[in-house]
Amino acid sequence: MDHLTDVVQGAAVPAQTPAPHQDEATLRAFIGAMHVIAKSLASRVVASVKADSSGALLDVGGAMGTYTAAFLEALPEMKATLFDRPPVIEMARAFLADAGMLDRVALVAGDFYRDELPGDHDLAFLSAIIHQNSIEQNTALFGKVFRALMPGGRIVIRDHIMTPDRTSPKDGAVFAVNMLLATPGGGTYTYDEVREALMQVGFTRINLIQTGEHMDCLVEAFKP
Repeated sequence: MDHLTDVVQGAAVPAQTPAPHQDEATLRAFIGAMHVIAKSLASRVVASVKADSSGALLDVGGAMGTYTAAFLEALPEMKATLFDRPPVIEMARAFLADAGMLDRVALVAGDFYRDELPGDHDLAFLSAIIHQNSIEQNTALFGKVFRALMPGGRIVIRDHIMTPDRTSPKDGAVFAVNMLLATPGGGTYTYDEVREALMQVGFTRINLIQTGEHMDCLVEAFKP
């Protein structure tokens, strides 16, 4: 919090702010922590998504594959593609092999800030990603997801989704301060902000399908 006052007054995020993937040990610790958090939410989130009619999942920035595994466990006919950076893909490979699901998952290494996403999916899942991005970065990412989906496909976003006054959920308001300090442009966003970014790239039928206090809000939208 040393730089909070400066940042609030408009100063840039200090260059020395560490990234969670700065080195392999830090990356493994970060991804492992995210796995523990996701594991406690995954089955409930997957049930709320109601993906019974989906057969091809794209898990964008899917980390170890916690949500991929939860979708595949709930939906035995589903196949999945997990897209993440190369070192994370190797962690996912080990986890999904241990879970006995590797034969149902295509592991694709890349960087969603630079690369297009693999196509031919009818469901794309973005879990705990949009808060690290600016609105402009999210709009660009939503465009890549749009192109990766088949007509009629659906995107589901899991994150803090703030009320218009940005005071609720409480965890989201506190988390926004963390993103203000730790990222160049991240934050927690209102439903209207997310909806507008999705509409800009062509998504329709946009809905807030779940609210929650612990980064378990869900927004869905469809590719016409």
